Amino acid sequence: MTLAISSQLPCLRITYYCPKSPIPTLHMNMNDCDQTRSASTQAVQRIVPTPQQSRLLTYLPAHQVLICKECRYAIQPLAISRHLKELHDICRSDREGFMTYARSLSLANPKDVPLPKYDTTPVPFLPTQRGFTCGLSGCDHLCVTVKRMKRHWAHTHNGVIINEARWRPVVLQTFFRGNQLRYFAVRGLASPSPMQPLAVNRAPPGNFSSWTLEDLDLLRHFRSSTCLEVGHSSGSRRLWQTTIPEMACGYPFLKYGILALSALHLAYLRLPERGNYLLKAASYQSKALPLFCSSISNVDGDNCHPLVAFSMLLLIHCYASEEEDEKLVLARRGNRSELLDWLYIIRGSRSIFRDTWQYMLNGPLSPILQETIFPEHLAPAPENIEHSRRLNLLSAMPFAGMGNKSVSQTHTPKSTKSSQSPIPAALEALSNAFPKAQTAQSHSVYTVCIAVRIWPAQVSSDYLALLKKNNPAALILLAHYCILLEPFESSWYMHGFRRRLLLRIYNQLDPEWRHWVQWLMESI
Repeated sequence: MTLAISSQLPCLRITYYCPKSPIPTLHMNMNDCDQTRSASTQAVQRIVPTPQQSRLLTYLPAHQVLICKECRYAIQPLAISRHLKELHDICRSDREGFMTYARSLSLANPKDVPLPKYDTTPVPFLPTQRGFTCGLSGCDHLCVTVKRMKRHWAHTHNGVIINEARWRPVVLQTFFRGNQLRYFAVRGLASPSPMQPLAVNRAPPGNFSSWTLEDLDLLRHFRSSTCLEVGHSSGSRRLWQTTIPEMACGYPFLKYGILALSALHLAYLRLPERGNYLLKAASYQSKALPLFCSSISNVDGDNCHPLVAFSMLLLIHCYASEEEDEKLVLARRGNRSELLDWLYIIRGSRSIFRDTWQYMLNGPLSPILQETIFPEHLAPAPENIEHSRRLNLLSAMPFAGMGNKSVSQTHTPKSTKSSQSPIPAALEALSNAFPKAQTAQSHSVYTVCIAVRIWPAQVSSDYLALLKKNNPAALILLAHYCILLEPFESSWYMHGFRRRLLLRIYNQLDPEWRHWVQWLMESI
């Protein structure tokens, strides 16, 4: 079946197979199609795993789960073959040995796995994370954020008054991820300071033994070249060069995202081999996206760092690949504007990381995240009179769909901004974005991420809906936003993007609207 994996990223649609098992505990007889025997099938004597199998997998008989040491979670019984193939690139002939070993194990369905008792020693090979348990006697609710615990109290214990704290901090683990996630509380090995972020759980630094020679070649190019244009400062570039590739050893979606962007960069640099590298980029990205989409359903203190790193790579990939054909990521669908993909990614990322943003700012990727924030303390740059004049003229632009009313006539006071029409609100945000961009540029701190946060991340979903319908007023505002992208034209992934965007907007406008962007067309 084909499903929209996340409402926050509506442009990403992944086709996948999601089987359900009818029996709680079973002895697996799994071929590459992951078929099962009857529950009454006689148990097979457990096979001793080979060294290769032991390096990747470990079986916990007390909980009847098979844990992937590299991915640091238990594999669902019906997904073992697919996991080995898609996440670890194990060929069919080698997979058969793994599957023979798996068939000899008694594996429980995720919902029937016996969980450890409260406050026991952490389960080996699983990451730990901070969380909370409900303080009401008899309630065992667990979650990873205060916001979710408040929601639990509002829905489940509304009006209940207790003398003790309504929740208390605990250390959590889970065997499975995604829709089979079930937290359990374990004994904390230490009591970290609230301001000190937990270490990112991943494979040991530099553990690239499972990467192919092609992977390593692309990684080498990413570290020596691509990362220099992804990061803005020397500190963030070092993170992209070392920390994030090491982080990718434990998060396959980040690994494939890095390799996809590296291949796309090489397609730009090596024209004779362009077609080959474009296919590689598409192949790696097609592996990354399903894994990323399955992870964003449960952003926590453990995976938020690799997820936000991949989100940045995804945005850059989208900028760089938008002129390519449908073999590349985010192929055009339906009648949506061809250039909305990057806007949806921006909006989706803002929603996904809302609860963990402050936590991430104190984490290992803080220097990178700081580059996405406009420094409010900077002295304002001199006003660009021409830009201000052009933006002021837009207030007289007819608002399509509102009769003969202009944007200024549909504008509401700031005190009622929540009910403001999407076009005037977007124009107001754009007018605020221009001086910020000019100030950041004058202080040499202007980055693509700041350009993204000061306007695209601020516009409403209603405005995006108008863009989707090719509303002329919405398109004209987007065309004027292109001015703020001009400083990035020298970057390989932004090269030509502004010009292509303006041309497509101009072609989508009816002749009576084109005079509003004519001066922009003359500038390219």
